[in-house]
Amino acid sequence: MGSLLKRLCESLGISWVWWQWQWINFKKRVAYVFSMDNNVFRRLATKQKVCKCGALAARSDHVCGRCGNTLPSAGSYSFYRVFGLIMPGVSIATAIITSLIFVDEIVSLLQSGIMGLLVPSSQLLIKMGALYSPYLLAGDWWRLLTCTFLHIGIIHFGFNVMALLSVSNFLEEEVGYHRYISVYLLCGLGGSLASAFLRPYPVIMAGASGAIFGLIGFSISYFHRLGGPRGRDVRSFMLRWACYAFVFGLFMRADNLAHAGGLITGLILGYIMEQREDRKRQWAPVWRTVATILSLVYVLAFVMLIRSWR
Repeated sequence: MGSLLKRLCESLGISWVWWQWQWINFKKRVAYVFSMDNNVFRRLATKQKVCKCGALAARSDHVCGRCGNTLPSAGSYSFYRVFGLIMPGVSIATAIITSLIFVDEIVSLLQSGIMGLLVPSSQLLIKMGALYSPYLLAGDWWRLLTCTFLHIGIIHFGFNVMALLSVSNFLEEEVGYHRYISVYLLCGLGGSLASAFLRPYPVIMAGASGAIFGLIGFSISYFHRLGGPRGRDVRSFMLRWACYAFVFGLFMRADNLAHAGGLITGLILGYIMEQREDRKRQWAPVWRTVATILSLVYVLAFVMLIRSWR
């Protein structure tokens, strides 16, 4: 089983060694949580934050005194600590997005029961917010957004979460969580728009792969501009991953229109995203505002989805 998973990951360009490391750390963390001398609750209740540069800061601080980077809010940092007990090494925005995708999958399974574990019905997918162009044209605009957190069965869910965690953590550390959230949500929307309006016939669409392809596209253009050995390595790796994933999508009859829409959106964002530290600090309030507005729009979309159930 292990060799089969290894070959599958390698064919998709996903780091098998990274997932092995995550699994080892997960087992260590579980053993620590249930040990007699653990200090989990004391660490969760701490009144300090730790910046990416390693400096300590008070819970009320918003800027690191050493490097000047923006610090997460006390609430989001606490969430990150709790999530870190389950998935060590995952950054804040990645933890939030992964948790929301997981919650969406749990709600779908509760609605469908065990019979919907592999292939949920079309009626369930529509109810849970899948994108279907006739409904979209009838006024369900929010399906462009809700579909990016919904998945068509547990296998689809597993592949996308594995791909998301493989690319998200290092990218969020590179650009910061406000920029990462903005890129992820905009690429998800770009994939939905491409799938809805470029396809000659309507199909039911759902999944985070448009946003994930957007992260890949963003990495290609961003690290191409960054240059140097590291930039070239990341760009080349992401180019290979994009090619493998598109070919895999053809064999699996995945929504490559959504993949292309997300990829192009990511390429554009990676081309315009600032890279110098002084420019990053200058534009930080703008990206914070963009991330906040996009998050609120997505929340509104799910509110509209829940209202449609009545």
